[in-house]
Amino acid sequence: MPAIRVLHGLPRIGHLVGMGLWPLDFLTSLQRNHPDLVTVSINGGSFTLVTNPSLVEEILVTQQKQFQKDKFLKLYAKPVFGNGLLSSDGDFWLRQRRMAQPAFHRTRIAEYTEAMTRHGTASISSIRADEWVDIHPVMMRLTLEIVAETLFGTVPEGSLNQIGSALDRIMHQFAGDTITQFLSQLLNRPLDHAGEAAFQQAVHTFDTVISEIITQRQERYEPGSDLLGMFLAARDDDGAPMTAEQLRDECKTMFLAGHETTALTMSWSLWLLATHPDIQRRLADEIRTVIGIRMPTLEDIRNLPFTEQVIRESMRLYPPAWVLQRESLFDVSLGPLDDPYSIPKEHDVLVSPAAMHRDPRFYAHPDRFMPNRWTPEFVAALPKYAYFPFGGGPRLCIGQQFAMMEVTLLLAQCIQRGHWEAKPFHRVAAQPSITQRPKYGIKLRYKPHVT
Repeated sequence: MPAIRVLHGLPRIGHLVGMGLWPLDFLTSLQRNHPDLVTVSINGGSFTLVTNPSLVEEILVTQQKQFQKDKFLKLYAKPVFGNGLLSSDGDFWLRQRRMAQPAFHRTRIAEYTEAMTRHGTASISSIRADEWVDIHPVMMRLTLEIVAETLFGTVPEGSLNQIGSALDRIMHQFAGDTITQFLSQLLNRPLDHAGEAAFQQAVHTFDTVISEIITQRQERYEPGSDLLGMFLAARDDDGAPMTAEQLRDECKTMFLAGHETTALTMSWSLWLLATHPDIQRRLADEIRTVIGIRMPTLEDIRNLPFTEQVIRESMRLYPPAWVLQRESLFDVSLGPLDDPYSIPKEHDVLVSPAAMHRDPRFYAHPDRFMPNRWTPEFVAALPKYAYFPFGGGPRLCIGQQFAMMEVTLLLAQCIQRGHWEAKPFHRVAAQPSITQRPKYGIKLRYKPHVT
């Protein structure tokens, strides 16, 4: 078996500083300098970054049963989301996935377009022309309102505010000091006690409010009228429904996945367009030609190829899930059968969409925003797991179609509103935690189109 190169770094701490302070740059550098995989020492432990798309496919698809979710999720995410689809494993995960899948059938999610565009109109109309606004919290609130209606039907304003505040505090915990997080993961216990107390209170609030909403929703049960209705009607192979705990865990997971990642894609897309006015004008021309000034509809999406290219390129540069971590359940062999790499049992393995998406082996000018690269010929020639913003294999994001539909409709509405500009000298940088949030916000303004 070929030896996997090991980067030892500094005595005792290894590459803790690089991975802790500049994780995106660190992983991108590893991706560009090691064509298959590389093992990195960190504070007495180690992880292996897989940088070859075919090996990523083995981990996420062909050998996915040889791996389980990582220690970070067990330490931080599982206390928040329980055994929802984000954090569960094995047969339990498969049962839940099969029960939840019908709720995300294309014909089902098509019913939510009206709610998406209605909330989009209200939110975007509230932004005043020619005034600078941090677009990220605006998009966070907008997508929170959309997921609340599509998941639960109706959610009281007070409950929605509590959920939004709790989720913001929870994600703040995930986005804290990365070195502290790595040490917490290695020691299997939290180190920031004040932050941990606020985090636990937010988790308690999140649990309580979601449980109350589910109880109230069950009292006026209408089968299939929203995602929760679908969950309530779902049965496993033995005819058993989801338990109250399972319902709560799946709803909590959907709240995070259904609004955090979409809000981020919207925020990064608008910033990239604002800093590339020529591309924004081309996008505006397409939307004006196809939609004009009316409300966008589901039928419009197929006629917006450049809009899709813009979204693809935005998710290439800023995939919400920037790294996926797995732990090997057994000794695993990766690569050619006659000369494979060996991954030991209980070893942490990372694959990074953010790093893979900026690999010059697959993308010319990888750090540039170039939506026109996404031609059918380019897509056909691209290795399958050189681009995976929604993960892959059996654990491919269940809400992928929902998210793409939502982003397309909302982005079209934003561009209909006017021409967006980025505030000069305002620093914009990604803060990696579970997702890639803008660390300093994204300050934009729009100028109405001249008619």
